[in-house]
Amino acid sequence: MKIKLIPNNEQDLSKVFIFLLPLVVLLSASINFLKDAFRSFSNFLPGNQVLNYGFLDKLSNQISFNFLFSFILVVTVVYLLSKSLGRSIIIFPLFFLTGLGLIGIEFIDVVLAFISPEQLLDLGNTSVLLLIKILLVGAFLGLILLNFLAKKEPSIFLSSQFLLGAVVFYLISLLIYRSEYTVMSDNFFINSMYLSTHIYVGCSFVFLSIFYFLITKGMQATLFSKTLGTISFWGYLFLLPWSGFKYFYGTTLPDWIENVSIYLSLSLIIPLLALIVNYSKTIATKENKEPVFSVLISFAFVVFGLTNVLQIISSISNVTPIVSLTNFEYSVRYGYMYSLILILIPFVYHLVPKIYGREFIYGRLETFNAYLLGTSVVATLSLNTLIGINSGFSWNAGANAGNPTIYGEGFLITWSLISTPYTFILFLSLLFLLSTFLFTLSTLKAIIGGSVTESETVSEISGDNDE
Repeated sequence: MKIKLIPNNEQDLSKVFIFLLPLVVLLSASINFLKDAFRSFSNFLPGNQVLNYGFLDKLSNQISFNFLFSFILVVTVVYLLSKSLGRSIIIFPLFFLTGLGLIGIEFIDVVLAFISPEQLLDLGNTSVLLLIKILLVGAFLGLILLNFLAKKEPSIFLSSQFLLGAVVFYLISLLIYRSEYTVMSDNFFINSMYLSTHIYVGCSFVFLSIFYFLITKGMQATLFSKTLGTISFWGYLFLLPWSGFKYFYGTTLPDWIENVSIYLSLSLIIPLLALIVNYSKTIATKENKEPVFSVLISFAFVVFGLTNVLQIISSISNVTPIVSLTNFEYSVRYGYMYSLILILIPFVYHLVPKIYGREFIYGRLETFNAYLLGTSVVATLSLNTLIGINSGFSWNAGANAGNPTIYGEGFLITWSLISTPYTFILFLSLLFLLSTFLFTLSTLKAIIGGSVTESETVSEISGDNDE
């Protein structure tokens, strides 16, 4: 196995990224477990400027929604872009440096968080490097567009449409996000816009780009309808950016923004139904019968679908006031991120023989890990939803009775309702950490010691557009 530190083409670059990607996922799961541990048992654990729930929550956001997200985005673009264009990436050295710079600047943000914790914003990012990130993402987008102009194919893959949309909204989210504002309504508005553009749209679009690639190329199936895929693309493009405002219902946000968010979130049923039909009809023609591969894709699709269902349910008039400003939004936020991580795992398994020329064998360990991943993620999202509903009912009941539940006896009552689910979430975080370790182990074992098999070369890029 040879990995070039300075790659000559997209295949060499993919080798570097695929080797490191499981380690980044493992880092994200480790910090998330630490955060949950300090939330539930802060009184029993040693604490300082770094080891406390407040800092670890912001650090977890930075690693999961920025560093890991940028890593997955660059890996996916590097591999899928040439497949869509029918040619090698042009100006590859500049493309390599820009992608590496984007990942590097997100990692520097992680390092700066330890050096200067007060610079780390609630949802990740530091104000020091925000302008540099904007310039790098803008340059990355420009290089992608330049490659699209030089394409040989008459049309681009559906996967590449979603990737382009993800990079565009990544840039928009960075342009939106700023440090804390003095006016509370401005904070609510900016945080909601950032959540919607960066996490809801960004994670969804990268997920869908990998998803459509795997159900066609990975499962060796024929896409049922590109029209349905386009409906999903434009539906999520116009609806998801507005879907976050409803979780700030009853705050200082203008009523019209909350109402628009509610009505447009209900409309998410349209792209979701288009996606469900396309998926069910496409996999009916699959030739790849590997059960573990199919199970992982199915779990990822179920988590993504459930997350969209939660978005729709939270828009019902009787439900919105209850789930506003609660953990219910965490279910949606992490639902999109977890679905991306789940679809990433079969993507990596699929690329190991393609990129490294090493056979990946699905054994008992991979089968066990597939179900462990799926069940731990679904259970975590369910418990966060339960916490959001319980705390919402408690807060509304306390407010109506004139006994606020954010401090004193009222808070103790609320904590008694949600402390047990939080403890279960900590256990599930440990299981998720274990599953990411097993994923890393399986991937590195195949890369280092797998049987030699035929691999792709840059000159073998297929011109068949079955998407």
